[in-house]
Amino acid sequence: MAGVLTKLHDVFQDITIDDIKEFCKDNVNIRTCLVFGVCVGIWWLMRKPRGIPPGPRFTLPILGDLLSLDGGDGDVRIAPRQLRKKYGDIFSVYFGPRLFIFISGYDLIKEALVKRADVFSSRPSMFVTDMINQKKGIILSSGQLWKDQRKFALETLREFGFGKTILEDKINEEIGYFVEIIGNQKGRQFDMWRLTQASVSNVISSLVYGQRFDYEDPIFKEFLEKIEENFSAVGSTVVMNVLPFLRFLPGDLFKFKRTMRNVAIIEKKLVESSINDHLKNYDENNTNDFISSYIKEMKLVEKTGEESYINRENLAKSIGDLFAAGTETTSTTILWTILYLLHHPSVQARCYKEIQDVVGSGRLPSMKDRSSMPYTEAVLQEVLRIVNIIIIGIPHTVDEDIIFHGYHIPKGTVVIPNLDSVLSDDKIWGDADVFRPERFLDENGQLVKREEFVPFSLGRRTCLGESLAKMELFLFMTTLIQRFEFKPVDPNNLPTLKGVFGITHAPSKYEVRAIPR
Repeated sequence: MAGVLTKLHDVFQDITIDDIKEFCKDNVNIRTCLVFGVCVGIWWLMRKPRGIPPGPRFTLPILGDLLSLDGGDGDVRIAPRQLRKKYGDIFSVYFGPRLFIFISGYDLIKEALVKRADVFSSRPSMFVTDMINQKKGIILSSGQLWKDQRKFALETLREFGFGKTILEDKINEEIGYFVEIIGNQKGRQFDMWRLTQASVSNVISSLVYGQRFDYEDPIFKEFLEKIEENFSAVGSTVVMNVLPFLRFLPGDLFKFKRTMRNVAIIEKKLVESSINDHLKNYDENNTNDFISSYIKEMKLVEKTGEESYINRENLAKSIGDLFAAGTETTSTTILWTILYLLHHPSVQARCYKEIQDVVGSGRLPSMKDRSSMPYTEAVLQEVLRIVNIIIIGIPHTVDEDIIFHGYHIPKGTVVIPNLDSVLSDDKIWGDADVFRPERFLDENGQLVKREEFVPFSLGRRTCLGESLAKMELFLFMTTLIQRFEFKPVDPNNLPTLKGVFGITHAPSKYEVRAIPR
């Protein structure tokens, strides 16, 4: 059937409406005209804009190229890799009726996101994300609204210690609670997933709310549970972005309704209640967290009477974005790092030796030690590279029709900066599928900066929490390795390195033994 329709596509590619009228005038056989009309209708539904990048030749109405894409046993990286190999660094795919254009390779991604940032920095309109965020906040907004939110967030977070000792102290305080609970396991096997997520989330909580939560706090636990449910459901709900009419089906097959209920619960019980508390107890001379600082800015804007995107709705959505950007990626990277240490005990031993040589056991590792620990830093960078938490990058779009490397990209097209094409490229890394931290070290054992190391993306939309994530990852992991030796539950049956793909690329859940040193 696919071959027949493809041939029909070729036959009808250059037919115009006038040709159809002429045909029907000269061929009075109604049955022939009906068959011809059906064929033209099929072609009309599956036709593609002229000049777009190459891609699968046969595209189904409604479904697009979905049936042509082989996910490779659930690995969402496989299909883009295969398509890049077949069609080149710029290719197009229809997910449902929506056109997606993938840009692959470091040079092309840099050209789009850095050199042509003015046209590639917007976010596309997508049904599910629009329903959740209403195009507000930081991550999924565009235009002046996004610029205002990002600028305020960066300035405020820098004021609260991004890259400074005050933030390091907050992280170390949380690490203290974290390692205490791990130590209480006394070397028994346990699952670190929820504990790690809670600990990392508490760092953001201290910045946003001005307080940390007890790990057993019922509201905090419910928040983490709802976040986990939504992240695990993304594989189903993402279908609604390209086929939104599916929401009218009975039941909740694609978990969209549950996702929206979870978002409502989180916003009501945690976000909105915290904003109300901050408004009730507001003191303009005591703005020591993100919410109080945002409220102060809101009140200043209100006095001027000028229109502004600094408002309560954007505050609520920005809080959600900060937690999404600052919790899941960092906690997932920590869990991946421990998993790779289980598989490579010699790497863990070498990191421990470096920590002992530089820090010893009498004090906590500090950010000032970072430059003296090139091997440990190389290990962390190699984990970020090989697991590629964000997979392909957050979607971009163009606000007008453009030409990019000779190809037509229509206004509103979803543009995917294919980060996997950089981080897993053998031409860049030599043996990209191999875990080898030494690739980030020179012949003298010093850290080498690789411009193709782009786990946080490139350009204006690079991850807002990059500096925080790097600080947390270094402090958490060096302290954990200093205090514990991580061992598998069964040395003859190591937990799998095969990940689970959702909003992020996460490790399959596993248990571990943390032996106090």
